[in-house]
Amino acid sequence: MQPSVDELLTLKDGVQTWDASLKKKFTMKATYIWSIHDFPALGMFSGWSTHGLLVCHHCLGDTKAFRLTKGGKACWFDCHRRFLPMDHEFRTQRNAFRKDTIVLDEPPRKLTGEEIEAQMNLQVSNR
Repeated sequence: MQPSVDELLTLKDGVQTWDASLKKKFTMKATYIWSIHDFPALGMFSGWSTHGLLVCHHCLGDTKAFRLTKGGKACWFDCHRRFLPMDHEFRTQRNAFRKDTIVLDEPPRKLTGEEIEAQMNLQVSNR
């Protein structure tokens, strides 16, 4: 993927391109929006961890994942009830999911485009 990444980084600022229909040059810019991968490939492609406690790309660092007491493995069971509407009945069911747990937390805050770009620029500069 490295050649594609290099080309996309070039296209982020734009390159002069010929428009044959208008017969003039213009600055073409491009960005990568999404791709479809299996989970391990997502980790390799995006640089996002796909194991451990921080795997959820919606929760980012605000995850509710926990480690199992016996084996120490990361577990995400019942971490996403906070994405349900605040009045959803599943939020207050103490014994239907994790024992004696109700969920009143709001979902994690959605990042702005500027915050995402700052994170991407930080990752690129750390290479």
